[in-house]
Amino acid sequence: MFGSKRTHGRHFPARSTLSALAVAAGAALTFIAASPALAQADLDFTGEEIELTVPYGPGGGSNTHNRLFVLGLQQTLPGQPTIVVRNVEGGGSITGTNEFAARAEPDGRAFIGVGSSTILNQILRDPSVRYDLGEFIPFLSSPGGSIVYARSDYAGGLTDDPIENIRKVIENPPTIASQTITSSDIGMLLSYDLLGIKPKVVFGIGLGESRAGLERGEFQMRHDTMFSYGDAVAPLVEDGSAKLLFTMGYEEDGEIVRDPMVPDVPHFLEVYEAIYGKPLSGIEYDVWKSLFNVRVMAGKVLMLPAGTAPEIVEAYAQATRDALELPVMQDGPAKLIIGEYPQVTGAEATGRIMEGALSLTPEHLEWLKAWAAETHGATF
Repeated sequence: MFGSKRTHGRHFPARSTLSALAVAAGAALTFIAASPALAQADLDFTGEEIELTVPYGPGGGSNTHNRLFVLGLQQTLPGQPTIVVRNVEGGGSITGTNEFAARAEPDGRAFIGVGSSTILNQILRDPSVRYDLGEFIPFLSSPGGSIVYARSDYAGGLTDDPIENIRKVIENPPTIASQTITSSDIGMLLSYDLLGIKPKVVFGIGLGESRAGLERGEFQMRHDTMFSYGDAVAPLVEDGSAKLLFTMGYEEDGEIVRDPMVPDVPHFLEVYEAIYGKPLSGIEYDVWKSLFNVRVMAGKVLMLPAGTAPEIVEAYAQATRDALELPVMQDGPAKLIIGEYPQVTGAEATGRIMEGALSLTPEHLEWLKAWAAETHGATF
């Protein structure tokens, strides 16, 4: 473990400098805020076809989340246009996002669903990235928690006490699946290591395949997003085949609290303190919090292309606010997807992107690279 003498409480650490991403995103926010919204009344997409790029395959959390908002936006965007969803798999969302950056016109007829892995690809400086999220303009940010669970029959049988179960998992390292070290899984893998869980990680396995592998007993523990919790995780808990261990938590008024979707389950910082008798601190906390911001607080983001006129951005933001009031966005299935998390729209969504990306400083990145090399033999 790579130590530091600096310590922090549980609140978000202050930042004194802005990265290029912050400057670009901040410029977009100022542009939106300073422009008149009157022109949005003239927008009319009647008879138009709008394309949503989902840079992931069908069936995942991003796809499910994005398609839910399509149901609402088709009713609330001016002229009630048809929204066509285009799934573009590849490169952990890089392929589709690169394509969107290269060809999407800033006329309101194209937008993209960005996930935490899309943000990480950029801030971890993946050489395949040809997009700059600081130039895209967010109009919705949906927080999304993460949950960790294990097979009930693992390590001699798990109990109803999450802390006791985590101690068992520490003593009996499980085999788990992960997509890649540079996907949004990196925050979860770091969390395991900080807790003292040393799993055998099989890389290159997607979410759907890893869920099936857990049910077959090939993997003993896994993590999932709350966007998939209702469909994928809750049934396993209800039938007794899995036990919930911990969540990543949720940030409220600058403090990490329990995830509102499963308030009876402890969050990571609670578990860490229970295991080690002290709060997580130093650069380990800083890096963990940076990855938490990206994975949880900016879990799913809907964005328009660079250069989109402010009246179009505001039209999308207002349509999103209106969509959230529709029955289709408030029924049982919708709540399983967006949960109990406040949805952030308009200029505030730009701030959410900035916060998640800015918190990974060059110092944090170097520490994270060293950790990944030492723990998983990985480089990026």
